[in-house]
Amino acid sequence: MTAIIQIQNVRKVYDTGEVKVEALKGVSFDIVPGEFIAIMGTSGSGKSTLMNILGCLDRPTAGLYRLGGQDVGKLSRYQLAKLRNEKLGFVFQGFNLLKRYTALENVELPLLYAGMGTTERRRKAQAKLELVGLGPRSGHMPNQLSGGQQQRVAIARALVNDPQLLLADEPTGNLDSKTSVEILAEFQRLNRDLGQTIVIVTHEPDIASHTKRCIVVRDGQIAEDYYNDHQVDARDSLAALNNPDSHASNNGKLHNTLPLPTAQPHAASA
Repeated sequence: MTAIIQIQNVRKVYDTGEVKVEALKGVSFDIVPGEFIAIMGTSGSGKSTLMNILGCLDRPTAGLYRLGGQDVGKLSRYQLAKLRNEKLGFVFQGFNLLKRYTALENVELPLLYAGMGTTERRRKAQAKLELVGLGPRSGHMPNQLSGGQQQRVAIARALVNDPQLLLADEPTGNLDSKTSVEILAEFQRLNRDLGQTIVIVTHEPDIASHTKRCIVVRDGQIAEDYYNDHQVDARDSLAALNNPDSHASNNGKLHNTLPLPTAQPHAASA
């Protein structure tokens, strides 16, 4: 299967003038359609830098990045912006919804930037809200929605252009344990039923355990790249959280309630 993401020996150096910081040190991997991947690492590991490069928000200092066969390093700023709008969808920890816009209007925004007409734009936006279970709340303002509902609106917005790749940066970071698992269940459903390719950036192993593959970044390098032998089904996680006999969560997080992924090494990129 042809890779939609090809990362080959990518390096990123930040030059502050007085000191050079090498955030990525020769990173290589491929992503094929239909994968559900966690990029995991601690603060300062380089995972956020890698996320920014994958999202065409930053350029590598050296190495090759191909998205859908296009060499991203050769694109102009305008071409990069067009590529982001057409092929990528973003979900952020803070939802990033416009407070004075309804759920429907927030989901419409990428289509507005793409120049789509009002009727078609609203039809597509409504369809994506229905896809994530928020069709009846399309007219609600963000402050009329729960945190989980706001994140679902953000997911609908990320999907509205039918992206090749959905990038989620700590998407459960502002949510409680149960709502976090509900959002993970939504990602799993999108991946399982629609074949949506998804990459989640996280520092939590229990979040990564819900994905099919985990890429661990440490000190700017790929420390591990493996498939989860026993991917945790978020529906089972919800059942465990709802079970009064199950172990209590730790400070509102998922720690100690879910099994960690079992490593099955992933073949190295060519």
